[in-house]
Amino acid sequence: MEIKVGDKVRFLNDIGGGFVTKIIDRLSVKVMNEFGFEVPSRITELVVIESAVEYKEETRTQVADANTLNENVSSEVIVDTKDIFYPDVAIDEANGDDLKLFLAFVPQGRPGNSDLNVFFINDSNYNVLYSVINIEQAGKTFSNSVGVLEANTKEQIETLGLSTINEIPEYVFHLSFYKKGEFNIKEPVAKSININPIKFFKEKSYTENDFFNEDSIMISVYTDNALANEIEKLSDKQLKQVFAEKEQKDKKPAYNSAKKNENTLLEIDLHIHELLDDFRGLSNSEILEVQMDHFKTQLENAAKNKVKKVVFIHGVGNGTLKLEIRKELDRKSKLLSYQDASFKEYGYGATMIQFR
Repeated sequence: MEIKVGDKVRFLNDIGGGFVTKIIDRLSVKVMNEFGFEVPSRITELVVIESAVEYKEETRTQVADANTLNENVSSEVIVDTKDIFYPDVAIDEANGDDLKLFLAFVPQGRPGNSDLNVFFINDSNYNVLYSVINIEQAGKTFSNSVGVLEANTKEQIETLGLSTINEIPEYVFHLSFYKKGEFNIKEPVAKSININPIKFFKEKSYTENDFFNEDSIMISVYTDNALANEIEKLSDKQLKQVFAEKEQKDKKPAYNSAKKNENTLLEIDLHIHELLDDFRGLSNSEILEVQMDHFKTQLENAAKNKVKKVVFIHGVGNGTLKLEIRKELDRKSKLLSYQDASFKEYGYGATMIQFR
């Protein structure tokens, strides 16, 4: 059963229930419990015990009035779609015929710890006839949105609840580009976007951009650059000549700097999904072994390359990986020191090491 605002629900995995006050996204809602608090809840963990009233008396009256009116109107309806498909648009001369489309994730609150508004951005002088399809982790396919995205505009297509970000879908885009009047034809595009959910929990993933006042995560959906297209048309001989000329122009005297790595900060992510494409079937101890082997190898490489500082991202979890890492570091206390990495950038989930 589809859950709606106003439905009375009961929690499956907790005591009590309440009323649905807001649909966050397709997988989660907010429920006002008996204590007057709004709590985010997964739809799969709720059962509807009383549906909201769908039609009020005034609504039925409006529908009846509309039906009476329709009886007096000709059944032939002509819809003028000119304004929909050929709107008056703003032209950015600097964009020329280039295409730049982005998917933007804009936090509603603190970056890395809030729901996300998802926007589709068209930074080009072409209108885009588009459809967006979501493919969930279980393989289920849902239509997300469809429409015309005007030139040099953006449009919110959905909201992702914080509790469901780990299950972010694969986005599939079907795009057609056009202008009013005469224009250079662009080929239609089908593009699939997969995003690692760990990105959404790192505050430093959210950056300043030209489209929002808030720091956001910007993902390129499709680009078509006129200059890049011209380069593709060059022959191998012409390309070699261009690169040779550029290399000669940019060539600088080579020298070794004793301080080359003095300020280098190496960042290494130890989350298992960053180390293995498929870790299904591994026990917790086997996963820990893989992570620790990678940690020791990278620590040794950093020392050999005279890297001054290294940040290992281990996450919070149950603290086992962090504890094992610090046991290993304590054995090397004569060679290095360590501390919690920047809370602003990593929260409690990283350790910074500095070689002596």
